[in-house]
Amino acid sequence: MNWVRGSVALAIWPWLIGCRGTHAFSRENAVEQARAAHPNVSLPPDELPPGVRVSESLVYSTAGDHDRALDLYVPAGIARHPALIIVHGGGWESGDRAMERPLAGRLAGLGYAAAPVSYRLRAEGRFPNALYDLKAAVRWLRKNADRYGLDPAHIGAIGASAGGQLVALLGATNGIARFEGDLGSEGVPSDVQAVVDIDGVADFTSPLLVDKEARAPAAPTRFLGGSYAERASIWREASAIFHVGAGSAPTLFLCSTAKTPILPGRPEMCARLKQSGVACDLVVVPNTPHPFWLMNPWFEPTVAEIDRFLRLHL
Repeated sequence: MNWVRGSVALAIWPWLIGCRGTHAFSRENAVEQARAAHPNVSLPPDELPPGVRVSESLVYSTAGDHDRALDLYVPAGIARHPALIIVHGGGWESGDRAMERPLAGRLAGLGYAAAPVSYRLRAEGRFPNALYDLKAAVRWLRKNADRYGLDPAHIGAIGASAGGQLVALLGATNGIARFEGDLGSEGVPSDVQAVVDIDGVADFTSPLLVDKEARAPAAPTRFLGGSYAERASIWREASAIFHVGAGSAPTLFLCSTAKTPILPGRPEMCARLKQSGVACDLVVVPNTPHPFWLMNPWFEPTVAEIDRFLRLHL
């Protein structure tokens, strides 16, 4: 499967980044919609690789009246393992961490401790709350590294769609105090050492997206608490591209060729990372729907590309 590096091509595929009610984002719904253009798509198997052990529903923080939890997939062996949080998509409104369990299991089989995480959604998760949750999850992994055999110096983040936006922001804001929040383990760093953004927006302030949201407000406007005209500074704060610096995490952008949703800022952010001396790759996956990472025939090549990047930078 030949993937294209360094540019973003576009093709039409009608996927909505924010889904509600009976159209909530799920693996099954993604496959059903993709089959119109890709009749041979299928879900990857859920079987765990040999030796991988799973600890489920580990509470990493409490926000409001609800606990936030993760599932931790740890590889076989006694060595300390680099760790990853995996952040699901769903337009900041739906989806759940179970969607990413096949990816977590596959990465654990390759030697990474992988943790699909839950985070606040809808109004409760409105920016910056969802980001605060992810910072807390990273702190939890680092604090509990001895207990689970993790390497606290090597923690990364993978996210897809809305989760991609969040992990790009997570990595770009390494060491920036105002983005830390007050959840989780006090005094434990939340920096990540590598990020993989799978089809997540990097710049909410792009005129293309601002104009689209002005005409038909959708998930980005809800996530940011109002229109660009009303909350321009928040739209900028939530855009990973504006926080790039020498302390940002090396980042891999994996990009579909779907025309919708509109996901601006990734090539420009990659260029800014490189200008700051931070590694960045941008890979376009040809002829793909937006949620390509969830399904075959793209699941295994996605895992391979993630592994390639993380072995270099995590």
